[in-house]
Amino acid sequence: MYDIIIIGTGPIGAGAARHASAAGAKIAVIGPNEAPRDTHTVWSSHYDAARLTHRSARNVQLAQYALEAIANYRIIEAQSGISFYTPCGTLSLSHDLGGFSYTSQRTAIEQALGFTYVDYPPHQITHAFPMLSADLGYHGVYDGPPSGYIAPRAMVAAQLTCAQQQGATVVRDIVTQLTPHSDFVTVTTSDGATLRATRVILAAGAYSGLCGLLPTPVPHTIKSETVTLGRVSATTAARMATMPSMMVDCVSDVISDAYLTPPLQYPDGEWYFKLGSNSIHDLFFDTLPGLQQWIKNGDMKATQLAQIALLKQLFAGVEWLDFTSLPCVITRTPDGVPTIGNVHPRVTAVIGCNGSLAKSGDTIGRVAFELAHAS
Repeated sequence: MYDIIIIGTGPIGAGAARHASAAGAKIAVIGPNEAPRDTHTVWSSHYDAARLTHRSARNVQLAQYALEAIANYRIIEAQSGISFYTPCGTLSLSHDLGGFSYTSQRTAIEQALGFTYVDYPPHQITHAFPMLSADLGYHGVYDGPPSGYIAPRAMVAAQLTCAQQQGATVVRDIVTQLTPHSDFVTVTTSDGATLRATRVILAAGAYSGLCGLLPTPVPHTIKSETVTLGRVSATTAARMATMPSMMVDCVSDVISDAYLTPPLQYPDGEWYFKLGSNSIHDLFFDTLPGLQQWIKNGDMKATQLAQIALLKQLFAGVEWLDFTSLPCVITRTPDGVPTIGNVHPRVTAVIGCNGSLAKSGDTIGRVAFELAHAS
């Protein structure tokens, strides 16, 4: 019998495992290894080489989550021996800073977190960030280090390594059934294993609801997202080495709320910019087969063309070698912040990263553990 079983080995589940095991709880954390997309049963958005991390946020609570998580990155790296964090800063671009979700709350965030953004009017953007095209017309707001980017696969591996060092058991399997009882919870996996715990933390992203694991419903929507990788030469990547991560309130009939990372070397040895965004072609899912079909064979062409156009607009002097698009999935809550609560007296669930909270998984995992522990 475990004290806590954590379902989900993404940033939040791994964060909860790190905090729970550090507190001395006997825990198991369950989730599959990464499988090829065309054979997957469940998939995770942390299967990626880079995700933005920044204090800029849609509200103060999310900014506070991020700041706490960022403060723990070096601690996690040192304990695990796994590096995953690059504090290169984050630049937000918009023609209307007051209307852009990542800059509209800047004053409240500055006051709450005790730092000051740096403003760049349009005529100063390319002087400060010469990798950008001239005459873009955007206003810039710079959120300097400790903001930057993380390697999410490596971050999760580091969190789980810390948890294992502290006595946690990692089970590489998929949970197929969660059954609460009066005194404990039974968890069944696809391999037929049955585990029991006093409490469960459910942090399985889109699959919490789609796989029938929620004892009671939690309001949320599940949305597709397209990410485009623009391949460049190692020489170009080196020339862009001082580039910050970016968020762009782009002017487009197809895409919005774009985000991108500097060119990074991916596991295939090649160098890629990564750009993602919302799109008018995004899909919403309420069945597992529908989501699985998108991950395996989703049509991303129309969104890809708009994302390529934005990359070429932002970086006019870059020689692009080719472009590849990949599917992603995000889970949204009505208020834009993660829902962290008890869905049964013995089950705590985390629902809704809202497309921007992988960076804060360690903090959200802590909050979930503390709620479960106190219940």
